[in-house]
Amino acid sequence: MRVVSKDREQPPSPGSNSTQNQRVQARMWNLRIDTATAELVCALERCGVASIVLKGASLNDWYPQDSARTYLDGDVLVAPDNVRAAGRVLVSLGYRKAADQRGLPAWWTGHAGGWERDRDGVAIDLHMRLQGVELEPAAAWTRLWADIVLFTLASQPANKLSEPAQVLYATLHATHHGVGNPRGLRNLNAALDAVDEVGWGAALELARELDALAAFGTGLRLTAAGVEMAERIGAPLVRSVKTELFASTPPPVALGLEQLAAANGLRRVEIILRKLLPPPSFIRHWWPPAASSRRMLVAGYLYRPVWLLQRAPTGYRAWRSARRRARSSS
Repeated sequence: MRVVSKDREQPPSPGSNSTQNQRVQARMWNLRIDTATAELVCALERCGVASIVLKGASLNDWYPQDSARTYLDGDVLVAPDNVRAAGRVLVSLGYRKAADQRGLPAWWTGHAGGWERDRDGVAIDLHMRLQGVELEPAAAWTRLWADIVLFTLASQPANKLSEPAQVLYATLHATHHGVGNPRGLRNLNAALDAVDEVGWGAALELARELDALAAFGTGLRLTAAGVEMAERIGAPLVRSVKTELFASTPPPVALGLEQLAAANGLRRVEIILRKLLPPPSFIRHWWPPAASSRRMLVAGYLYRPVWLLQRAPTGYRAWRSARRRARSSS
C-alpha cells in the first residue's frame, strides 16, 4: 500500500471558468510538472540512472492538443537496483519523501514512493515496478527497457514506454485504482479510443510475458468498450483475489486480509504484528496528531487496533466477495 500525502496540491478544477481558460490553466499546471520531471530525468541521466516516464506527457498522442487534461504528479520508473540512487538525486533537487517508509517490509511499501518539493508544490512518484506485474521487478524492467521510445519532455529528451506497454500500463493502472476512481479510468478510455485492435493485441502478449494477465483482463473489463475489446483480442479472464479487490476500490483492511490469507505460518504472525505495531514514522503519517508529541504517538499506537477492528467487518465483506468472484473463474 502506498501512502500519499494529504497535503499534495491539486490541479485546477473546471469551476465556472470558460473552456479556453480551463485549457490555459491545464497547460500551465502540466508544464510545471513536465519541467520538473524533465529536470529529474536529466539529473538521473547525469548520475548514470536510466529512467522511463510513465503517464503524463508521455500519453499526449492519445489526447487532442486542446485537451484540458491535467495530471497530479510526475511518474518515473527506474530499475529496482537504482531506487536508492534515484532517491539521492531527488533529495539533491529539493524533494522530500511524502511518507517515511523506513522499517516497512517490501510487501507493504508497494510499487512506488511519493516525493514532494515545497518550493513549487511538485510531486513525483518514483516507481520501482508496475502495479499488477507479477514478473520479478528486475526482469520486468529489462523487458520494458528493450522497447523504450525517445520523446521530448519540456524541451528535454526522455524515454517513454512503447505503445503496447503504455496500453498495458493504462489498463493496469485502472485495475489498481478501481471503478471508484474516475482518474484511474481516464487513460484506459483514451487508449481504447486511440489504439487499434493490433495495438491491444500486442499489449495482451506483453501482459503474458510480464505475468500481468490477471490485472490486464480485470482492468480491461471495467468499461463497456473494454469488454468489447477484450472479446475482440481474446483476452482471458484470469481472476485473482488481489486484482478483484483493487478493481473494486476496496475499503481499508480488505487487502490486508488477502495478505494474511495468502501467507502461512510465521509470515502470518509477522503481518499481524506489523499491521498492529508499524514503525513510528508510519503512525505519525497515518494519524497526524501522533506527530505532535511522544504522548500523542503512544495514543496513536493505542488507537491503531481500534481503527483496524472498526473497519474489519466492511473489509472482510469486500474480501469475501472478491474471493467469490475469483473462484467463479477457476
